Amino acid sequence: MNHMEILFIDEEIEDAVLYSNFHGKYKKFKSTGKLKKDLAKTFNMLRAANNTKYLEKITSLHYEKLKHDKSGLSSVRIGYKSKYRLIFTENELGITIELIEISEHYGDK
Repeated sequence: MNHMEILFIDEEIEDAVLYSNFHGKYKKFKSTGKLKKDLAKTFNMLRAANNTKYLEKITSLHYEKLKHDKSGLSSVRIGYKSKYRLIFTENELGITIELIEISEHYGDK
């Protein structure tokens, strides 16, 4: 089974996703233990996927193509009932993770 290639837009996002090392613009998340655990779980699901169609089948991710000012980007939720999401672009080889966003998009459930 081929897996999607996952690229990172910058070192800060790569450190946060791969190593739970939150610094720079992600420093504010450093004390969020649940986020670290959920981010690792979400990244493992992304890494296991062979395409974005697979992501659609994992309902807890709430995979979606974004609209309006984020048109051209896609996202998955980090954690089941979370306001955090990973934003990424899709390409022929996989995805490029752009940022972690704190968003009231999902509300505080």
